Amino acid sequence: MINYINIDRNNNLVYDQPEKKLSKDELFKEFENFVAVNGFTVKEWRNRKSVPYELIVSKEEIDFRLIIFLKNITGAGWADKPYIKRVQVTNVRTVNNEKYISTTDTEALIILGYYNFDNNPIMVAWNAYRYVSHNKNRSCYIDIETLLDGYNNGYTTKLCSDQRVWVFKPNNFETFLKNYIEKNKV
Repeated sequence: MINYINIDRNNNLVYDQPEKKLSKDELFKEFENFVAVNGFTVKEWRNRKSVPYELIVSKEEIDFRLIIFLKNITGAGWADKPYIKRVQVTNVRTVNNEKYISTTDTEALIILGYYNFDNNPIMVAWNAYRYVSHNKNRSCYIDIETLLDGYNNGYTTKLCSDQRVWVFKPNNFETFLKNYIEKNKV
């Protein structure tokens, strides 16, 4: 039985090799790399202690307040579906009610998953409003084919498990942010 399916640096599927997880500080560093590639700067981390994290990123004198759930993407835990990955999130209103913000032109609440099996970093975003208001922890899913599509194209947005996902490489963070805000702003 196959326990894991992952993607190597040549965009080939590899089997039975577990995901690599980053520490919280390593995740922050990778996120900062994603935004820097696009000319953004992290102006201020307002909260790095607990999820959801809060920060201000800036580009061309425009500040964006981001409330993010930043997690490693890992296997979903189903032995019969090793091609399904996930992040798990908590109810933001239980953890920190004032972090439940509406998305506007310059603010967004986002679930971000980081995946880098073999030196090929990519992020996945899910619509936070579908997952962070439930009484129990929720999982946001993505399949290996959608991750591979994101690797091959650099950016993709599509439905996966009946949910909108955004998959992007570092050089497409700005494209992602604009599209996410447009789809979710109030």
